[in-house]
Amino acid sequence: MSHKAYLCGYYGMQNSGDDALLASTVWGAQKFYRYSDFVVSTPQPLHIDGAGSFSATLKAQQRFRGQNRLLQYGKSVGCNRVFFGGGSVLHNEHDIGIKRDLIKLSARRKAIGVGIGIGPFKNNKAEIACAKLLNECAFVGVRDWHSYDIASTIAPSANVKLTFDLAPLLKMSKKIQPAQRAREGIAISLCPKERLSGLNEERETQRLKSLAAALSKVYRQTGKRFTFLDFNGHETLGDKAIHKELIALLPKNAVAEHISYNPNPHNVLANLGRFELVLGMRLHAAILAFLAESPVFSLNYHSKCNGWCEQVGIPKAYQFDAENIDPECLSETMLHALDQGFETPELTVPQAVSMAMSNWSNVNES
Repeated sequence: MSHKAYLCGYYGMQNSGDDALLASTVWGAQKFYRYSDFVVSTPQPLHIDGAGSFSATLKAQQRFRGQNRLLQYGKSVGCNRVFFGGGSVLHNEHDIGIKRDLIKLSARRKAIGVGIGIGPFKNNKAEIACAKLLNECAFVGVRDWHSYDIASTIAPSANVKLTFDLAPLLKMSKKIQPAQRAREGIAISLCPKERLSGLNEERETQRLKSLAAALSKVYRQTGKRFTFLDFNGHETLGDKAIHKELIALLPKNAVAEHISYNPNPHNVLANLGRFELVLGMRLHAAILAFLAESPVFSLNYHSKCNGWCEQVGIPKAYQFDAENIDPECLSETMLHALDQGFETPELTVPQAVSMAMSNWSNVNES
């Protein structure tokens, strides 16, 4: 059996956050576990600058039910370790079951989980399956306290540590070119949460109206323009449509740019360094903006967003409930910070990089 690793995650989905996680997983597996040959779970060919090129191993459109499961099984047989590299990957019984099968088929060594999120579980069966998987891993680094509490409760004997999200390890790359110009304008990255689930479209409509009211007030009082960043470039499930809908609600000339998905996470990180403020609903838009040392206002739509804000120490005033945005509060907070200066997070970027590195400093070959 070759010295080959299987990297399992939500890769190849045209998502900048997952691109960052893949780049960081490749970096860590190379540096700390000496792997140089990788098979990546992806429905399309990938090239991540600084990490390499990877062939498609899954089908974007399955010819029959279960085809991708069989493809994953076949690829894992040729590998001697599975890495679960970042993301909220442990919440569904079916998916967890497949991951357990991958571990058994690769067989030579126990799996490694780095920078992952756990839960919320779909049902009790998913919780039981997750407990079994955690005990089948040599090491699992979880990215937030919520995930750590779940793991400690359901699998107290598993080797689970509180670490951090993997994305800060992008800072270890020499591929990042810092912005050469003064910060200007406000970047916005939304997530089409409701249309992805098909639930509560009225809530999404109200969110867009609230954001439009707040941003319009900021633009009229400051003249600062907005740049929309598509962190997910999927044709039907991505961010472009929701950004266009918000743009249509804003005053004429308020929008400077609408930037499409960029498959290079190092470029995305560098680009976020040119803004005065980043309004991020997508978790990794907020994380990468923090790494670029741009002020972040987080629109929290999931426990993973709240968990990250807690770990980093994002000021409470800069955290907003995406389910219930008060446009007056948002606009006044933005205006005050733009005029008087921004409060800084409690955690520094070097500290975040160190915490992300702890995903790889717990090497256990048992």
